[in-house]
Amino acid sequence: MNHKKVNRMVFLAIMASLSIIIHFVESLFPLPGALPGIKLGLSNTVSLIVLYIYGPVSAFVILIIRVLLSSFLYAGLSSLIFSLAGGILSVSAAVLIWRLREKGFSIVGASTAGGIFHNIGQILAAYAVLRTDSVFYYLPVLILSGTITGIATGILAGILVPRLNKVFNLL
Repeated sequence: MNHKKVNRMVFLAIMASLSIIIHFVESLFPLPGALPGIKLGLSNTVSLIVLYIYGPVSAFVILIIRVLLSSFLYAGLSSLIFSLAGGILSVSAAVLIWRLREKGFSIVGASTAGGIFHNIGQILAAYAVLRTDSVFYYLPVLILSGTITGIATGILAGILVPRLNKVFNLL
């Protein structure tokens, strides 16, 4: 195995571990005054960082590893359904914006789209599980929170991507 492949494998293993740890810690400390289901989404930022360093396939791999392991370790089946639905839509939206980065779309835009679509995915999962239209009344609140948290985590990712890229390219 060559040096670049080993660096990539180590980076992705670290990022997968980090996303699981962040997801767990974030579940312990809900945002003060936040409505149910609203969180910062720092573990999703890891997938965004991986997207901008290694591309869409690696970002989806990190997402799947985090969702599966987090659900099996401490969250359960319902978490698996909601996290997977939100995560797949989130990373898909971020990938779409990432593909348009040459046209001026930024990592903050990708993160914001990811935050919004994560919440849409979770509402769709709730609709599929609960079979009631009333879950859609919560969607405007979740879209607003996804926009705000997406901007915040996008700014963080925008700071971290160049630094992490530099560190792992030096190794």
